[in-house]
Amino acid sequence: MTDTPYSAHLDFQLLFSQWEKRADVSKADTCLYRDLINRIKQFPDLNQSPVDPEALKKQENFLGFGLILGSLFPMSGQEEKRILALAAPFDMQPVYSTPAFKDLFLNEDGSIKIPENLDLGKIQFSKVVNLYSRIIDQVYGIKINQSHPLVFKYRDSNGILRHFQIRMNFQFVQVTAKGPLPDILEKSQICTSTSPDHYEVENWQKFLPLSLFEFKGFLLLEADEITVSQSVATLNEAVLNQEDISSQEFAAVVEDSVKSLIGVSEIKVGLASLQQVKGKLVFSPSRLANSYILKMLCEPGTERPYQGVLDFLSAIQKPVLLNELSVEYPESKFMGKVIELGVKEVILYPLKHKGDLVGLLEICSLRDEAFEPIMLHHLDMLAPSLSIAFNKQAELLDSKIKSIIRKKFTAIHPVVEWKFDEIALDYVLEEERGHTPEIPPINFQEVFPLYGAVDVKNSSQERNNAIQRDLLIQLGLAKNVVEKARSLHYLPLLDRMVEKIEEFERRIQLILVSEEEVRITEFFMLDFEPTFKHLSESFPDLLPSVQEYFQAVDPQMGVVYIHRKAFEESLKEINLLVGKYLDSEETKIQRMFPHYFEKFKTDGIEYNIYIGQSLVKDRVFDPIYLKNLRLWQLQTLIEIVNLVAEKSPALDVSLETTQLILAHSAPLTISFRLDERKFDVEGAYNIRYEIIKKRIDKALIKGTNERLVQPGKIAIVYSQPKDAKEYLDFIQFFQNRQLLEDQVEQLELDDMQGVHGMKAIRVTVAPKGRLNLDGTSELVSESEER
Repeated sequence: MTDTPYSAHLDFQLLFSQWEKRADVSKADTCLYRDLINRIKQFPDLNQSPVDPEALKKQENFLGFGLILGSLFPMSGQEEKRILALAAPFDMQPVYSTPAFKDLFLNEDGSIKIPENLDLGKIQFSKVVNLYSRIIDQVYGIKINQSHPLVFKYRDSNGILRHFQIRMNFQFVQVTAKGPLPDILEKSQICTSTSPDHYEVENWQKFLPLSLFEFKGFLLLEADEITVSQSVATLNEAVLNQEDISSQEFAAVVEDSVKSLIGVSEIKVGLASLQQVKGKLVFSPSRLANSYILKMLCEPGTERPYQGVLDFLSAIQKPVLLNELSVEYPESKFMGKVIELGVKEVILYPLKHKGDLVGLLEICSLRDEAFEPIMLHHLDMLAPSLSIAFNKQAELLDSKIKSIIRKKFTAIHPVVEWKFDEIALDYVLEEERGHTPEIPPINFQEVFPLYGAVDVKNSSQERNNAIQRDLLIQLGLAKNVVEKARSLHYLPLLDRMVEKIEEFERRIQLILVSEEEVRITEFFMLDFEPTFKHLSESFPDLLPSVQEYFQAVDPQMGVVYIHRKAFEESLKEINLLVGKYLDSEETKIQRMFPHYFEKFKTDGIEYNIYIGQSLVKDRVFDPIYLKNLRLWQLQTLIEIVNLVAEKSPALDVSLETTQLILAHSAPLTISFRLDERKFDVEGAYNIRYEIIKKRIDKALIKGTNERLVQPGKIAIVYSQPKDAKEYLDFIQFFQNRQLLEDQVEQLELDDMQGVHGMKAIRVTVAPKGRLNLDGTSELVSESEER
């Protein structure tokens, strides 16, 4: 930016002229300048124009240079404290600096250090703006906006981050032109922008090259430490920008701010969130991630891991300094583990928002006598920002809780929330007018329904088989105990127990009904197990057999729970896989056009989707969105077949799923039922749609005993030919991409209770077909562009 050369020389003539103007021997406050004028003449090197910086290093000029410095920087013994320097105009290497300036800002060669928060480009830009500010002011008499002062950030030898603002005094810098210059009559010729932060440097360099000017004199630099205010400002910025205050980045900002504020480096700074929900203190690893003290009190394995924290926090109402740590003091009994780590002193600062405790700031020193009571007042400057940060986290948690409640436990979907907001607002306004309002019917008309189901094949039969195998195992173990007892001890009742066990075995090997399962379970609990316990206590030789029996029984279920657990866990894994995938893909398709989506979990996953103009407020519905949603529905079922096929071999019980779609092209009306807090369809014709949904999963192909739904296949049930035509087009789309097999079955279905004349399309998913990970298709993309 400063490739154009410019001339800048060290010169004291402007200073000497100031002495001449102010010299008045008749006044006590100005007569000294006459003496300075007379004495400086004894140093010809300093009267040169320009002055050779090397001349200042000569011993014969020390006194003369001292006279100059004394007139500029009246020290009165403050040389070690004041942060001052003198340099040739815009030179990065001062010819003089106080010890404090040198320690903070200069390299060993005398050049200015580049602070960690600035780069050469930013410093150079500030330099050029100052150059042109002098030119435009002194040559043309036009003042332009000054650039923002640079804040220099340095970490001192103790590791404490300190902030300084260097003020530059241009009083003794003179600009002269080397030749003719362009005419400038108005400020608008060189400053066309109305923004105070806009500097037209490139325009200036073309219009007024720096090579046309010469700078003489010297620049005065004085640094003001702004560590306290900047530490608070830095923390404030972090609070505004940081969502997760449990992050290491936020903790590092807080630690730097605390160290800078209290001026101690050998400390550990901890943060703990102390949010309460319904009067209960919320603890979690993330909320204690950056804590030192509270985290130690909450170690797992203790009987009441949080009780020590609760007891301790109840005693802290204001900041405390513990500088004589000892387990003997009641207020510091909790410090035992902290002392073991070598901590000598602790400051505990409770953070409150509107009177409620939201967090705790912990400051631990590794040496004695590091803290002073006055530091508690210094920390008062950080406390408001930290309290806001922790309150933001509390509000975020509260928002997440409400979101989960809305998503998981209520039927108010975010897509239709606007409607409930409007009704709730009207309700509140009516109450404010003194009326007794009623909730009006909440209906959404002309919405198009979509229904899909992924069900585990023969889940009821698989569950019964698992229960049957578990009961046979339990009966066998019980029989072993009884037979061993009968062989060792004469107890006629044992013969009857063997007969009952064998009778149960015969029954459940044929068929297991729920009544039989209940009867056997009750018999175990009421007859077998009390007898077994008595036998083991009375006859020690039976103890191993009895123990073997009870070890096989699940303590929570009260029965052998091996095969059933394997089945339930496998079923859970399948449902989790399908549910998670549907949630992920549904979130993506919501971006195409907002729609209502609700999912149900049984021995599989089924879902309802409603889409239409009445569901949205600020969007225009078009049938293309409905078409895309139907395509998406088929697309996701193809992917689910592949996901289940991959997952099933790794399960304890290999399971298969069936896939079903109900195609229904006629729009219907849904209404929100306040008593059950869920949506339902309205009207006799619309209710028929609900009846069809409940029947078709067990539908048979007409004239056969074959179920429509089959593993590895997708069945699409319809009643209108136009629905079939649309889905056949989708099927061809996926066949072209080798995701579906070529054969398409078009079937008629047996009549079902209340349902007649239904037909179906069935197609097999190609085993090698996999969609892209993003789940998109060409047709979906086209609709998004539209």
